[in-house]
Amino acid sequence: MNNTSIFSIVKMTMENKHDYKLNEKPFMVIGRLVPKLVSGKWSFEEELYQTSYQSKYQEHEDLDDYIDSDDNIAFLCYMDQECLGHIRLGAVDETKFVSIDRLIVEETARGKGIGTLLMSKAKEWSLQKGMKGFTLETQDTNLLACRFYIKNGFEIGAVDTLLYSNSKYADENAVFLYQKFN
Repeated sequence: MNNTSIFSIVKMTMENKHDYKLNEKPFMVIGRLVPKLVSGKWSFEEELYQTSYQSKYQEHEDLDDYIDSDDNIAFLCYMDQECLGHIRLGAVDETKFVSIDRLIVEETARGKGIGTLLMSKAKEWSLQKGMKGFTLETQDTNLLACRFYIKNGFEIGAVDTLLYSNSKYADENAVFLYQKFN
């Protein structure tokens, strides 16, 4: 049986928005992405840590911003009426990129293709809006997320070494990833 027959992806509405629990979602930090800019072209290496640890980022967005909007949308992924993940998107007309504001899959459901299914639904919506690609920001220490995005056709567009400098994440760098649609 394939994943598309197991999972269903639906648009978030006022009626189903509480199916997704807004709480901190832990992820494993196994290392960091080390981007390098050489002659105007980005490449990267991975620095793996000897000891992994768990981290999490606080959820703080208002989900209502993604409901009944022309430029924002969220999709939820269900299996057996349980919400296992979501993706939140914002279209930017000036750049023709859709910002992936958040992509989260419940820890117990990771590795089952849910993130890829959510990305596919996001791309379908983006193309319908005439957008030309995705953009997102992630942390260099969220190596598993970086691997997921790069595996799904994203490339490094920029790195910001100061974005988190005034926060408890001061030792992390922001990595801006892009995917241009063909």
